[in-house]
Amino acid sequence: MRSATAQELGRWDDFVIRNPDGGQILQTRAWGEFKRAHRWAPRYLLSEAGPEIAVLVLRHSVPGLGALGYIPKGPGVADIAQLPAVLDGLRATAGSAFAIKVEPEIEQNAAAASALRDMGLEKSRHDVQISRATIIVDLRPDEDAMLASFKPKSRYNIRLAERRGVTVAPVPLDDTSIDTMYSLMASTRDRAGFTLRSKAYFSQYWRLHAAAGQGQLFFASLGGQVLAGVFATYLGSKAWYKDGGSTKEHAAVMAPHLLQWEVMRWLKARGVEAYDLVAVPPAAELTSAHPLFGLYRFKSGFSERITEYVGTWDLPIRRRRFAAWNAVAERAAHQWAYRVRHDLLY
Repeated sequence: MRSATAQELGRWDDFVIRNPDGGQILQTRAWGEFKRAHRWAPRYLLSEAGPEIAVLVLRHSVPGLGALGYIPKGPGVADIAQLPAVLDGLRATAGSAFAIKVEPEIEQNAAAASALRDMGLEKSRHDVQISRATIIVDLRPDEDAMLASFKPKSRYNIRLAERRGVTVAPVPLDDTSIDTMYSLMASTRDRAGFTLRSKAYFSQYWRLHAAAGQGQLFFASLGGQVLAGVFATYLGSKAWYKDGGSTKEHAAVMAPHLLQWEVMRWLKARGVEAYDLVAVPPAAELTSAHPLFGLYRFKSGFSERITEYVGTWDLPIRRRRFAAWNAVAERAAHQWAYRVRHDLLY
């Protein structure tokens, strides 16, 4: 494992797309530079053994312990057999890091968990990303076949929104559209009760991904009033439902259903083959009491198959420091970030 050269950094995202997993938006140069402004120093590494894999490692300094590394939704391996060589490279280049968090998109099963432990990894107390379980919509079939694969109620709602006059369009990112989108997200937060980071946080990475040709904002409107919005990210043949929000007004016209369908059509026209809807409950926790159940009820209308990944695992580098972090420091860091900075740690 070595640091990317200046020339390689200039085409970093090309390396990410060529990763065995097909690329991940949270491994891009835009995401690394965005997190640099939020107390995480990005390192751009290329493996030299086995398949060539580009790895974005974010590093955060922890007083008294050293550095904590975090590889968001990576490293970009396609199967578990490709991981040991990458882990060896990470250990060799860890520097002052006492541990590195990894979350490769390897599907969850008992054999995968056992293999990860055999490699010296330990399951993290908490997954960093909420997308360990997700629904991925296949965009490869033609539009009629895609639509036919949706649940009857979702197809009905899409057509209902069209009949009621809802329109969907990609919109440029500017101060006005960002204010509108954040208001939609805040409205959803108030109804659902989840945590929402600041408008400045979202604005910064929306603009970075849009400038990199990796993000697009969409609005669904009725009579000039914006009812719902989606910010979708995309890289190579993959895309993600990154952020969304809606107003409770005119809920009966089902604008979010038509919005997602038009986002899928827009992505498909640009060669995207898979649209990750990002966060649903794991299959074993699929009850109405789960905080993500409402999202599942909506997203499962487009596909019922839940994909579950192994989630976040810790690679200890310095055992004593990692033990101190795991026992006390991580909880304290979370509390400090939330109470003092009014933000999340990761």
